Amino acid sequence: MFKIYGDYGYTTENLLEEFDTFEEAERWVEGYTRWGDWGGYDVIEIAFFDEHGEYIIERRYEADLEGDLFEDLYEGDDDFALMEDFLRG
Repeated sequence: MFKIYGDYGYTTENLLEEFDTFEEAERWVEGYTRWGDWGGYDVIEIAFFDEHGEYIIERRYEADLEGDLFEDLYEGDDDFALMEDFLRG
């Protein structure tokens, strides 16, 4: 079972979702973060607990706290440039 955590190990830790496959979990995270809204979390991880209870991270996503997420992901895409302008006011 793959678990998706926001800020695992921090006081803001929250189990966001669980999936049977890594691919399902990955699609969910990509959809959840696609517009740059991370739900207030700095880190989102897809992980599982092994037979000894150890937390094993399969993929880690980190919010772009210093840069511009829209520019990083969609640079050169006019539709997203328009959305970015709209969001900035």
